[in-house]
Amino acid sequence: MVKHRSINSKSEIPNPKSKSWFEKWFSNKFYLELYQHRDEEDARWMVNLLQRSISVNTKSKVLDIACGSGRHSLELARRGFDVTGFDLSKFLISEAKKAHKNSKEKDLKVRFLIKDMRDFNFKNSFDIAVNIFTSFGYFEDDKENFKVIENVSDSLKTGGYFIFDFLNKGYIEKNIIPYSKTRHGKIIVEQKRKIENGFVRKHITIKKGKEILNFDEVLKLYSVSEFKKAFESYDLKFQNIYGDYFGNKFNINKSQRLIIIAKKS
Repeated sequence: MVKHRSINSKSEIPNPKSKSWFEKWFSNKFYLELYQHRDEEDARWMVNLLQRSISVNTKSKVLDIACGSGRHSLELARRGFDVTGFDLSKFLISEAKKAHKNSKEKDLKVRFLIKDMRDFNFKNSFDIAVNIFTSFGYFEDDKENFKVIENVSDSLKTGGYFIFDFLNKGYIEKNIIPYSKTRHGKIIVEQKRKIENGFVRKHITIKKGKEILNFDEVLKLYSVSEFKKAFESYDLKFQNIYGDYFGNKFNINKSQRLIIIAKKS
């Protein structure tokens, strides 16, 4: 049982009829095109790091939170893990199911669900939980963001591990690129970025011929100490902190990513 939950209290889920930025952006096909450089090789490096960092049976049950199109879930399943991945985006879950169906490997133990990461509790069912590729900080309210961590703790067995992959606040604050323009085949993508009131805000304009689409990404930035306090309030103790998928030591000024390995006590 968790004795102290001072970080958080129960929060209401917003009206599903009112679409937020992540519901709009993650339901669009251009999202996957923009981040196509985050490929299966990238997923392999992340799973390699997981297996080097924690001692678990490869038949362990893994929960992939905000799994997107399923590349990490599928890579974990290829290693023998029993994987459940979920995401709020029906589009991304449909893409994950397609990838599973088209996989060369057969009989993979993986299933995909549609769920909101603010509203899940698998009641101590999983040995490992993962939240990878900056799938956190989507909400304006800290209570909603930290609700995700509470749900992770409630879903893990005692002694289970949480692998968390996020942006390094210290690096982003010093190295944010205000504007970029790239071409992806026939698509031109312009991105404007800024940090405002503790959030990193990105406005994305996609041009394809005469078609022009606009999307936003908004992430709340948190420091290592803020994460440590939140994790510990839900019985998740830091074991290791890395600065990239190769397992290099975290450096607050130089590391682009913050990868936390925590264990439920």
